[in-house]
Amino acid sequence: MDKQLEQTRDAWMNAFYTGNVQQMAQYEDAAFKVIYEHQGVVETNLNRYEMIQHAVDNGVWKPHKPEIQSEAFEFDRENTQCRVTSEMEKMRIHELWNDDDGWKVMELRFSQLK
Repeated sequence: MDKQLEQTRDAWMNAFYTGNVQQMAQYEDAAFKVIYEHQGVVETNLNRYEMIQHAVDNGVWKPHKPEIQSEAFEFDRENTQCRVTSEMEKMRIHELWNDDDGWKVMELRFSQLK
């Protein structure tokens, strides 16, 4: 795996779990979205940061860390795009990363396994 992607991804995940929206914004593309396929919901950054900050300010930001059973990294030929697939018991998470002068996450997609 690309060392820079690994470091960026770790920092982004840490920012999410600690509720540091300023740091999250550094690692997320301006058009970043979270897709919950099973609910038909798409979240954008329009009010996502405000909702997270509100939860942090009120002491209720406690995101669940999933128990990852497997993880796969697929890079394109130029090593400028990577799809990370993580699988849990009942769910799959896809992350789409793009390296355009530094890695940024473009999409986070949750889907249920059958």
